[in-house]
Amino acid sequence: MLRRLERARQLQDPPEGAPLAERIRVEELRLIEKAICAKDVVHWFNTWVWTFNPKLVGVKDAMAWMPMDLFPKQEEFVRWFLRISDNKEDGHCAKSRDIGFTWMAGGVTLNKWLFQDGYKANFGSRKAEYVDRIGDPDSIFEKLRMLRRGLPHWMLPSPNAIHDNSMLLINEERGSVIRGEAGDDMGRGGRSTDYVFDEFAFVEHADSVDAASVANADCRLFGSTVNGQGNLFFRKAHDGSLRPDQLFRFHWSDDPRKRDGMVELRVPGQPIVVVSWEKATRSKMEKHKFASEYDIDYSASVEGICIEAKWVEACKRIRSALAKRGIPMPVVMQGVAGGDVGAGKAKSVLVPRFGSVVHAPTSWSDPDTVDTANRMLIAAGSIKPTRDGFIGGVKNLRFDATGVGHGVGSVLRRSTDGIASHAVLVGNPASDSLWPDGKKSNEKFANIKAESWWICRERAKNSYELLQFLENPESPDAIEHELDDILVLPADSESPDAMTMNSQLSLVKWLTTVGGKIIIESKKDLEKRGISSPDHADALMLTFVPETTAEKLMRAYA
Repeated sequence: MLRRLERARQLQDPPEGAPLAERIRVEELRLIEKAICAKDVVHWFNTWVWTFNPKLVGVKDAMAWMPMDLFPKQEEFVRWFLRISDNKEDGHCAKSRDIGFTWMAGGVTLNKWLFQDGYKANFGSRKAEYVDRIGDPDSIFEKLRMLRRGLPHWMLPSPNAIHDNSMLLINEERGSVIRGEAGDDMGRGGRSTDYVFDEFAFVEHADSVDAASVANADCRLFGSTVNGQGNLFFRKAHDGSLRPDQLFRFHWSDDPRKRDGMVELRVPGQPIVVVSWEKATRSKMEKHKFASEYDIDYSASVEGICIEAKWVEACKRIRSALAKRGIPMPVVMQGVAGGDVGAGKAKSVLVPRFGSVVHAPTSWSDPDTVDTANRMLIAAGSIKPTRDGFIGGVKNLRFDATGVGHGVGSVLRRSTDGIASHAVLVGNPASDSLWPDGKKSNEKFANIKAESWWICRERAKNSYELLQFLENPESPDAIEHELDDILVLPADSESPDAMTMNSQLSLVKWLTTVGGKIIIESKKDLEKRGISSPDHADALMLTFVPETTAEKLMRAYA
């Protein structure tokens, strides 16, 4: 705040009667500042942009108008939006409620409206009143007006050059325009630099809107909270039509105000208690509603999901939660990697795991078997944990030997890189490992694939229960677990492949055979639900395939 005020003071209008030199100096500084703001949108946000939160009107010691200082995930979103715009490609943003999507997307387009000649943006939503309703801060264009009003006069075009009508904002000095459209008319006419679709998962005729808008803008940003799996917004995220780096995921825990926030919980007839934002919000909503609107859980209403989305989120957060309490994860020196071999258009993926800690995946599209085998070995050998002067690494590589994987196995078996390769046929019977209920795996699961998914499921569930134990100990789900029995996933921000793997984990369902054994949803059944092959998740599951005798011996004598 002090930095903002000081910058505004330096560039304020000189006092009446100030010397000509002083007026020229201020004007030059303003020109320099506008050039900086045009080049660095994040600087513009953090120095000049203000936002409005009506929830804070009348709240003691709170301001409804606040400087829009971007926190890290918001800054990441702004730079991501700018990149897909510059690259003239589509983008998909799955988000929690109340993370400022419209303010951020609107701010980016307003910055370009101010500083780029000939810029044109379009905003679309399913109803006209969501796009523009004068005086309603919930509408997109009223947010744009509020952003514009908060800027200093010297940054804006002259008043005569600004035309502000319903769903239309014109800057005559730049020849730049921001338009709005609604319903089935979205994208049908004109051309745009950027097209932002708000709450696209709820658009009724999304397929026709998508087809119509292809010719309208090279960069289309589809943003929305999720709304199940039977819509185009879901398919765009999971059918492989967009690269991982065209996908952005903005979870409520990425917002430090919610992640670390404490609020008063008021229950009639009970004393006021101060609890976490998460607990207070969950207490006001049905479980599936919170899962959909905040946890970005596409499968919130889908029965039989093997690994719940809230468990996946816990696996991403558990490491930092432990670190806050001074509890480090043990360093495991010997790792295992899972390699899912792609064919045709499918990607090959390698995921390394050291004990409970999963590292970001590596993927590539080249189907050549020799190259795939070599890339797997290079990726597996690139991670080198150290402890007490010793250097560790991946010792075992398990790969899916079905189909094209057979050819990769021939190359891997000739490798002398110190990494032992193990062919896995996921359709083979499960192992004879014993479970806490007294049953063996081959009695519980139809095959190795189901067994490995279930092992991962139990670890993910343990991470969720441990996180509850650390952050919400009164929760019925709060259970302490050993660190060797949990799952630690990489953050989505580590790489697009990490985000892809994490999102795939909570899409796959489990079922039972006629004989009562657990099986995992087939790729054909996933395709019927609009979900492409979960290659990244399958690669992770290979790391949980029970050890072979050879692997046990290697570990024992290493």
